Amino acid sequence: MTAPVDPATRKALLIAQANLQRMQATLAWHDVRQAVMPPGSGVRSGRARTVATWVVGIAVPLLGIARAGRLMRALTITLTVMRVVRGWRSLRRRR
Repeated sequence: MTAPVDPATRKALLIAQANLQRMQATLAWHDVRQAVMPPGSGVRSGRARTVATWVVGIAVPLLGIARAGRLMRALTITLTVMRVVRGWRSLRRRR
């Protein structure tokens, strides 16, 4: 049989466990955030903006604003999913 635990000791243990779980959740959130949004390099972002501007400048006159918007939305969602998958794969390889 186990000995009865003092209520103050039990309360302190529960507080410590809650703090540990809170820290673990924070670390998990940071891992997910880094997988989804890895830190970008400044070199690539300027060129990417130039390419994106060029694509929008061509797509809007050819397709119209509504179709170009739908196409950009679908493309954005697809690229986001690809980024998440690649981030999760890289996290798995590190462990």
